[in-house]
Amino acid sequence: ERPAGWALEEAEFAHRDSMITKFEVRALALARLGPRLGDLVWDVGAGSGSVAVECARFGAAVVAVEKTPDGVARVRANADAHGVDVDVVHGSAPEALEGLAGDPDAVFVGGGGRELPAVVSACARRARRTVVVAMAALDRVPAARAALTDAGFTCDGVLVQSSRLAPLPGDVTRLAATNPVFLLWGVRTPASSEGVVQ
Repeated sequence: ERPAGWALEEAEFAHRDSMITKFEVRALALARLGPRLGDLVWDVGAGSGSVAVECARFGAAVVAVEKTPDGVARVRANADAHGVDVDVVHGSAPEALEGLAGDPDAVFVGGGGRELPAVVSACARRARRTVVVAMAALDRVPAARAALTDAGFTCDGVLVQSSRLAPLPGDVTRLAATNPVFLLWGVRTPASSEGVVQ
């Protein structure tokens, strides 16, 4: 049975200090990931696990990689709250990815400091279909894009900026801006799939 909706409100997930992929960004990420029954999806730098949970709601098998112990607990709690199975791996990418069994159909990379290019490269080496990367830091975009194109992916991206309705006193409404996020995605071209390690 398909979920009745997706890009769930942030309030539907336990998260720390609003460190969660906002629903506008998650909606586009899910559209580019295309999770479905029979797919294996990785959520790398899972944080609250909102992307992992939503992919699992679509019937995909999901592995969430998260480096902080409290993050691991949060991902598990969110999966339980939504009645889905998410395999949570406590570790830091890219090292933690080496031990994962099976090549993913799609990968979402949601965290990433200086090691982001190495993480994206490691994911691109194994992804069968697509890699989606969300970045708040614009400086990281060129290196992440190069990591995808170097792996033979066709790359595209968009800066997602949104403003939400927010009530003001006096029964009026203003627009409250969310932080802009750059979403980059790479799609494997048929010719480049020959390099996937089986």
